[in-house]
Amino acid sequence: VPQGVIPFKSGVIFTQRARIEAPVSTIFPTGSNTDLVLVLSLCSHRINNAFLFAVKSKKKKLQLGVQFVPGKIIVYVGHKRSVYFDYNVHDGQWHNMAINIRGQTVTLFTSCGKRRVHADLHFKKDEALDPHGSFLFGKMNQHSVQFEGAICQFDIYPSAKAAHHYCKYLKKQCRQADTYRPNLPPLIPVLPRDPNASPSTPQHVEPSLQGLKNLTTATPSL
Repeated sequence: VPQGVIPFKSGVIFTQRARIEAPVSTIFPTGSNTDLVLVLSLCSHRINNAFLFAVKSKKKKLQLGVQFVPGKIIVYVGHKRSVYFDYNVHDGQWHNMAINIRGQTVTLFTSCGKRRVHADLHFKKDEALDPHGSFLFGKMNQHSVQFEGAICQFDIYPSAKAAHHYCKYLKKQCRQADTYRPNLPPLIPVLPRDPNASPSTPQHVEPSLQGLKNLTTATPSL
């Protein structure tokens, strides 16, 4: 197991110390282009702007990547070229989804394919991924913020059918991943109760903090 990665029953947990990089040629067949389907099952443990992964050319140009920012998923297909979807991964819940990049369209599938949102690229994609490039998991580069969270499944498929019916491709444990949440201490302490508030008065919680009580820390004990 790489440093900064913690195995648990449903998959692995990536922490701030995780550093995973591999040649593109070991991840994608030679001559692969950016037409593909990503089938994902994950739970974010920390709110940040990290990339889930990034594919960079030998010249360090971003060719492909997925970034999670609060309230949005950004898909990069080419250097400084992207589309985004209104979807919040940072809510402390498990998310099963598929992202289909096909031609000039990127589609996000959720609810086992019952919900889908399309976004047009409006530009010509790169023909192929640089086989001499690098694949980074959880980061855009070695100096950027790290994705922290649990990953049950990260699969890449060439067929668009995998997107429309991605739940058929989900591993059994990923359907029940939340049941196997590792017993780790909370990410942040519980906010102290306002002494001036009555027990029957609900306290205001910022939308961005919803679900934080469900988040868990990913700091390893190594």
